Amino acid sequence: MTKFEQVISQINAAKTIAVFSHMNYDNDALGSLYGLTEYLKTKGKKVETFLDSKITDVDAKLFDPKLLSDQPKNYDLVIMVDCANGTRLGKYFDFFKLQKNSIRLDHHSGISKDAKLEITMPYSSACEVILELIEKMGDKPTKKIATYLYAGLASDTVSFQAESVTTRTFENAYKLANYGADISFVNQILFKTKSLALHKLKNLVFDRIKIYDNDIAISFISQKDLKKYGLSFNNLNFTDELTGIDQINIACLIKEKGSNKINCSFRCKKGFNVAKIATALGGGGHKEAAACILNGSLKSVKQKVLKTIREER
Repeated sequence: MTKFEQVISQINAAKTIAVFSHMNYDNDALGSLYGLTEYLKTKGKKVETFLDSKITDVDAKLFDPKLLSDQPKNYDLVIMVDCANGTRLGKYFDFFKLQKNSIRLDHHSGISKDAKLEITMPYSSACEVILELIEKMGDKPTKKIATYLYAGLASDTVSFQAESVTTRTFENAYKLANYGADISFVNQILFKTKSLALHKLKNLVFDRIKIYDNDIAISFISQKDLKKYGLSFNNLNFTDELTGIDQINIACLIKEKGSNKINCSFRCKKGFNVAKIATALGGGGHKEAAACILNGSLKSVKQKVLKTIREER
């Protein structure tokens, strides 16, 4: 029995299912989380959905926060999506790892061993893994599911600009379009809608950029900055733009999440590998987009990040 057959068997046998994705979400996390949840509901399953992050007002136009649950109970099956490491489930990790029947569906390389059964596929997005699961179950996504999945695919490929994009990425996008994905709406929310406060914060980030070794860009955001502009941690979705600067090959946006807890988001141009850098710091991700969480002050983390970039690039 293949792993997909095992996953399908467990889904078919389960009456109650909980679906999880990672904190400090991106839209691939939301797309796969909401897409799988909606699909399982069409199969008559009782499903609850969990995310240890607050969904921003802009993202809420596409992903309704009211569909999220807070306190997990007992389930026949638990599934995590788009999560390379179970610790990124945040407050739900301890619950997840104690469950008897657990599945991880992902596109990040490697096996996390945080779920009893894991499928990782070399797709550009986790949403494509969910699409394959739906098709292997003999079904087609509804328009709503296709829209969720397309949002994740378009987001994680940075509108098909990422190095991970292949002909298969376009084939899956074509499938989702044929299934009725509202591409225009997704593009409007993901790529054309930002608050004025976010634009002001982005300007501050660019003003703070420091260039090292002629091709490394590092900037930072503090909790004080977030309070000043009335923004949450999940509003900060513009790290990709740092590598848009001419001659910059590797960029890191250092974000103060809490007292002595710092999130580091890495991006790079083709030919470089920030997953290697993030992994060396205890995180992970893709070659061109990765992240980690470190303890310390903004200053000490910046020094550690720069040192690791120089060592691992």
